[in-house]
Amino acid sequence: MHENRIVELLTRKIAGEATPDELGELSYLLTKYPDAVYYEALLEQVWDLGHDSGQEDLEEAFEKHKLNNQDDLDFETKGKSFYSFFKSNVLLLTTAVLIIFSTSLYFSKYYHSSNKVVRVDIYAGKGIRKEVKLPDGTFVRLNSDSKLSYDLDMQRHDQRDVSLTGEAFFKVAHDKKRPFIVKTNKVAIKVLGTEFNVRDYPGDKVSETTLIKGSIELTINDRSDQKFLLKPSEKLALVKSSKKTLEKGISSVLMIDNISPIKLGDQEYIEEISWTENKFVFENESFEDLIPKLERWYNVKIILNDTTIKSYRFTGVFIKENIIQALEAMQLIKSFHYKLNENEVKIY
Repeated sequence: MHENRIVELLTRKIAGEATPDELGELSYLLTKYPDAVYYEALLEQVWDLGHDSGQEDLEEAFEKHKLNNQDDLDFETKGKSFYSFFKSNVLLLTTAVLIIFSTSLYFSKYYHSSNKVVRVDIYAGKGIRKEVKLPDGTFVRLNSDSKLSYDLDMQRHDQRDVSLTGEAFFKVAHDKKRPFIVKTNKVAIKVLGTEFNVRDYPGDKVSETTLIKGSIELTINDRSDQKFLLKPSEKLALVKSSKKTLEKGISSVLMIDNISPIKLGDQEYIEEISWTENKFVFENESFEDLIPKLERWYNVKIILNDTTIKSYRFTGVFIKENIIQALEAMQLIKSFHYKLNENEVKIY
């Protein structure tokens, strides 16, 4: 089954043992079966948690899990046990794989007898973008440094609630009986079936909701008595207030505007959703505002203390460029120097 192969490849990738061919195969399988990103999220979480565990504890957990589930799980893969196959340095992930398979086998038996709500968290780390299909058929593309949380049994409730930190593009499966609601730190968005983008990163000056198709009803969390209806090609932006407006008790300024394509060369791009096509597009942005976006896109830390360079403004598009190529392209527009040390970039 493709699930078995995906989990095996994910395990090798996280352990740093995957070959280029295996990484290519994994990329293809995740594109073909986007639901499998759930396995990746679980494996990464277990891997992170397990670094504080001792080898003896892991081996004991493995043996206990194998004993408890020996009648339902096949521990042999292509003539080699999972334990012996990964024993060299990925025993932890082997145990995680078994736990995942055990969960998938027994969940359908026991879940509905419990009143507990099972939430699933999907993470996309810096430099990573993920696609996932929710239980109701909704398609979500998650941008770098973002987290999506949803109820695994959302279709059994009156409404389909998900929580978002960061940025995501939604193609919501239509269900007139169960509205789909996206909750962020600043807004709540209610739809029945549509396509829209939400960007709400902690620390960013601007939070945006952009409607592509259909209609949405948006409520700002600290202004729950007000509701806003967006039309296609409209976006609502919440801009963090300046010190002067904060003194008047206004935490953010609300703006509703139409989106318009940016023309670069002979191509046109929609900045708000270009990231879904792996294109980093920006127009007339200051270096200071670009820093968090560059950090998320390339998984780097950028240090820039020069106030003059912070005010430099840039327009451009990066598609396949790495961080060095991106900085060199920006140097053609404005003069500055940089020094790259592993994942840290100093601008001066």
